[in-house]
Amino acid sequence: MQEPRSKSSPAGGQSGPATASGGQGVRVVRALRRHPVLYAVIFIMVVAFISGAATGFDLMVKLNYVLAMILVISYIWSKVGASQISAKVNRPRGPFSVGDMMEEEIVLENTGRAPKAFVEVEDKTDIPGLTIRHVTSLGVMVGFSRMRASVQLGRRGEFNIGPLVVRASDPFALFPREIEFKGVEKLLVYPRVIHVPDFAAPAIHQAGDSSRQLRANILSTDVSSVREYVPGDSVSRIHWPSTARAGKLIVKQFDRGAASHVWVVFDQHRDSQAGDGQESVDEYGATIAASVIDRYARTILPIGYAAHGSRSLIAPPDRSAAHREAIMRHIAASRPSGDIPLLDILAELEREFSQSSSLVVITGSGDEEWTKAAAGLQRRGVRVTAVALNRASFGGTQNENTVHSLLMGGVTTYRVRKGDSIAAVLSAPIRGGGRSARPDLTAIRHEMERTKTPVAGAATI
Repeated sequence: MQEPRSKSSPAGGQSGPATASGGQGVRVVRALRRHPVLYAVIFIMVVAFISGAATGFDLMVKLNYVLAMILVISYIWSKVGASQISAKVNRPRGPFSVGDMMEEEIVLENTGRAPKAFVEVEDKTDIPGLTIRHVTSLGVMVGFSRMRASVQLGRRGEFNIGPLVVRASDPFALFPREIEFKGVEKLLVYPRVIHVPDFAAPAIHQAGDSSRQLRANILSTDVSSVREYVPGDSVSRIHWPSTARAGKLIVKQFDRGAASHVWVVFDQHRDSQAGDGQESVDEYGATIAASVIDRYARTILPIGYAAHGSRSLIAPPDRSAAHREAIMRHIAASRPSGDIPLLDILAELEREFSQSSSLVVITGSGDEEWTKAAAGLQRRGVRVTAVALNRASFGGTQNENTVHSLLMGGVTTYRVRKGDSIAAVLSAPIRGGGRSARPDLTAIRHEMERTKTPVAGAATI
């Protein structure tokens, strides 16, 4: 059971010096809106007192006494009644993805002998467009109420859910009270993960020799360097001599030569965005990025990821579950408010690419400069795939110029518009004339059947 914090709603509000007469007027109006019945009773008492004193009419004096007794009794009823309400809430732990249903259970109990005719319960949250609120009553014979809420999660992100707030009052609604039960929990909603075809696999799938050695956490016969231990590393990879010298756990990093790997770059620059909520460039891009990472993580390919939004992450290629989880968390929590252009991201990662690399760029950018860099990587032997999100279809400015520039540079390009089936679009790249090839629906169906193993914490469509 959670400890409540009771907050009464006094008539006068908090006292303090007024900075201006306008500010006083605003506070008076707000107080009247919060407690209309209380102020009406006080007004009647003042009129009755003045009338009784002026005329000597006993009925007005008696009315004043009755109203005063009602105020006292209502105040005691409200204060004691609020202290006799207990509540607890059982919230699910997750993980959740966009489109999942979240269910929670709220239990209220009346520990006193007086009934509560009107009790409002609200589990506060900052999830956009979501309100969890119930109205119930608590009797004497049946002094508890059990409520279940089921809501669909429509947006990815990191949100707060709680505290649980219970609002109750006296029978005359003169002294409403708000009881706040401690307990704010973090809720992480992952992007939707869908089954996508194998449209960006590297040309090489085996390890080999290369003049450019890449470091990874995968097992190999050659150790390239050491680094500090992080949770999830295998005990067998600990380098004991370095651990003894450093006084902390040090693990080995292995050379994987020219082993193929996939890089995913998700553009979250503020100028690349359009649309709102689920129907936005960022939400479609997040779904594609999460789906591509999930698709190639299943093939045990090392996956690298780079994005600069409200949070930045550059994750070198790895195949561990902890690595995938870190990327998914970033996609879920990062918002499209970055200020680092896509061209700068590609320039930063240029040294990471080799002929065994595959690069997937997901963007709604209309800047053609980055397309020249992508074409240059393509000429070097990097398999570059661009997923161009059509901003105009989301209500933004046109960015078709980047599609034509990518095609001229020989970059495999897919165009995604608002309302498109992502899996179908990614099955057929744009032809040289700017039109998408007709999707092979049979191949898509076979591909989805082959990869229909459920993903933990992911929704499939």
